[in-house]
Amino acid sequence: MEELDIIEILYALKKKMKYIVATVVIFAVVGLIYSKFLVTPMYKSSTTFVLSKSTEDNTQSDGNININDEAITQNDVTLNSKLVSTYSEIIKSKTIAKEVINTLGLDMSPDELISSVTVTSKDDTELIEITVSTEDSKLSADIANSLTEVFREKVNQIYKIDNLSVIDIAEPSSLPYNIGTVKNIVIFALVGLIISCGVVFLIVYFDDTVKDEKDIESLLNIPVIASIPRLEDNEEGGLFKWKRAK
Repeated sequence: MEELDIIEILYALKKKMKYIVATVVIFAVVGLIYSKFLVTPMYKSSTTFVLSKSTEDNTQSDGNININDEAITQNDVTLNSKLVSTYSEIIKSKTIAKEVINTLGLDMSPDELISSVTVTSKDDTELIEITVSTEDSKLSADIANSLTEVFREKVNQIYKIDNLSVIDIAEPSSLPYNIGTVKNIVIFALVGLIISCGVVFLIVYFDDTVKDEKDIESLLNIPVIASIPRLEDNEEGGLFKWKRAK
């Protein structure tokens, strides 16, 4: 586009400013309505545990401390590192989900419970975080804590070890994680601004009507020698007045 067109676009934006502002306000209101009435609040609760030293008897039969205690600790660290990914998968198994459902008396299927659970392991650590997302903040916390307890019992049954230590207990969240009213209003307002400015731009860009002498000179590449004014009747005084021809 030519430089003159840029000026024309800026002029058109200024001329249509009230419509642009109105569009932005309408979109902002839509964003508010969307946040307050159309989005289902979801609440997250997380519990974190670490794979620690397995519980076992580190004393000899005569009551003395086992001299290989340090070696055992190192073996535990190596074992725990290998078990992190395995534990993460076991937590989201249907067996664990069914036991949690029975323990809490939940009215949901194992698949529904599993879909609400996210298990993450911190890189290069032995920390595992269980996060539960539901429409009830207390329920999210209860499921997360119950998952940890049921999982600990299952690990004890499978591996005959108790190497889980809870770092953070899940607590009910007071605020939904998926609703940011201010954020949504700003996003919707920006969308309204972009759309309204885009419409004005398209109108100016595709407008090929001739409005004045400059348009003629630009199209035909020849100077305008003269223009003929339009004579109109002045109804108030019955006299004629001159008006530029369009």
